[in-house]
Amino acid sequence: MLTLNYSTARIKFQKAKTGNNHYDGVLKFKKKIIEVSKILTDKIGKIGAGGLLIMFACGMTILKSWQLDNDAWFILNCGRYVVETGTIPHEEFATMHEGFHYVMEQWLTAVIFWIIYSNFGADALISFAWLVGFILMFVYFKLCLFVSNGNKKVSALLTFVIATIITPPFLVTRPQIFSTLILLIEIFLLEKFVRGKKFWILCALPILAAILINLHAALFPMMIVVLLPYVAESLYQKIKPARESEIKFLPLIVTAAGIFFAGFLNPYGWEAMTFVFTSYDPEIHSKIIEVKPPTIYKVTGVALFIFSALLIISHCKKNIPLRYFFLSFGIMILGFMSVRNIFLFLILSTFPLAYAAKDWHPFDKIFNLRHKLFIPLFAVCAVEIYWLASNPDFSNMPLHFPIKFVAFFSIIFLACFIFFYRREGKLFSEEIFILRRKPLIALATLQMIILAEWIYFVAPPRNYETYKPAANFLLKENRAEDIILWTGFNSGGYFEFHKIKTYFDARPEIFAISNNHKKEVAKEYFALMEGVLDYEEFFSRYNFTHIFITTEDIIPYLMLSKDKNYRLLFEYDFPDGKGHGKIFEPVNK
Repeated sequence: MLTLNYSTARIKFQKAKTGNNHYDGVLKFKKKIIEVSKILTDKIGKIGAGGLLIMFACGMTILKSWQLDNDAWFILNCGRYVVETGTIPHEEFATMHEGFHYVMEQWLTAVIFWIIYSNFGADALISFAWLVGFILMFVYFKLCLFVSNGNKKVSALLTFVIATIITPPFLVTRPQIFSTLILLIEIFLLEKFVRGKKFWILCALPILAAILINLHAALFPMMIVVLLPYVAESLYQKIKPARESEIKFLPLIVTAAGIFFAGFLNPYGWEAMTFVFTSYDPEIHSKIIEVKPPTIYKVTGVALFIFSALLIISHCKKNIPLRYFFLSFGIMILGFMSVRNIFLFLILSTFPLAYAAKDWHPFDKIFNLRHKLFIPLFAVCAVEIYWLASNPDFSNMPLHFPIKFVAFFSIIFLACFIFFYRREGKLFSEEIFILRRKPLIALATLQMIILAEWIYFVAPPRNYETYKPAANFLLKENRAEDIILWTGFNSGGYFEFHKIKTYFDARPEIFAISNNHKKEVAKEYFALMEGVLDYEEFFSRYNFTHIFITTEDIIPYLMLSKDKNYRLLFEYDFPDGKGHGKIFEPVNK
């Protein structure tokens, strides 16, 4: 049978046309591009394709939450105070309550955020948070690669799934992006110590502890918690010698002592180190959504249950080190206790799955190279379609939205193409480049157009300042220092950012008597919101000049709207259409 090799025929065809000067120029141009492409590929090295997968996994979903987290306003206010005054406060300065003892447990994060925001704006701050998230996922990928003995496919697959899940709810402008990164680096260094037995690697941990205590003091104890599984396995090996490498006990104890004493390197000393224990009150925090236990009605809750099941199965069927058991199940318990701890669980507890699957090579025996492209693409499509279909406004979306939505997958397709067609660092080999240059150029052009259109026209409104109309109204008629404003849990931070003294904000710990040493404001606030405390009695206790209520503040919103003792000054709908705000002033004050 006579068969024709496409590549051979193409080469002969090219040789037949060498007499054409124009075609010779095209060939030279192609060869030049290929040479440059190979150089770029070599420069990118091994991290290039994996990095693109992580970037697009984060990038495709970060657009769903491209706005400042609500907590960012009080964090920015704190950072501005430190920068402008040159001091770190020990007394609360932003609210109407005087003399409250205060621990600014995230003061260094606040300073970093404020410097970025004041110089470059909100978009730059959000981009910075995304960049830290990208670094976080890159370290996660390298950790998975390390524990799986270099299994790139398993590591890339696990990283891609985790990045897709955590991006919308957790990669936000909060100090957790720093603290989680530091804890992940700690685990990576501990794993390197276990494998290499080099004590000097552990010398970095006290330095990281000193940085963490100033960035996010509430999570400082987690540095000791993460270290304990390694200490436990070391002690167990004293009883039952290990088949694998022995973990030295003394270096871990010395490191733990170094971490402990490094914790004192902060403006508040012991108070910051124990902040998480003094700031948590079950009676108060049980009323906050992100502190409540997770449910299967949210994507994050589903992820928690699925990965917990995978970890349990892995520990039952595989001979996994004891330290992974303690680490995974210890942080798993934290995840089931609170929604916000799911972030810690997904980042710090799931990498043992890479160890369990280190001998698994997905796709090799079942699919050929081209089919591999569609597996991650299909998974991403399924996730995105779920998010799209679950959008309450799905039925009201214009016809062009699904077209743009599908076109946006070209970004993911391009990333998958680059990842799976990279062969030994030669992504742009002559054969692949010439055969597929047009689809690549088309995809690259299309994804740039769609990405720009998605950000500015399709993505949810970037409502950095939901409460801006209310703040503008107040400041138009009054000086900030003359206003004493009642605000709820979510709205207080924004008005404090505009230097208006408020009653409450999203920092319940500073309103607890265990921290401020003066008054139990948090319980008073929640008693009002639940109707336990009569609103007339409550408002008679304070000399508020104005009251700002939203549809989230259900009881005050309903009562004051009907009470003639309070005059309505201003009202407006939130930019996203999901709320309503009103400003009242007492008639007799």
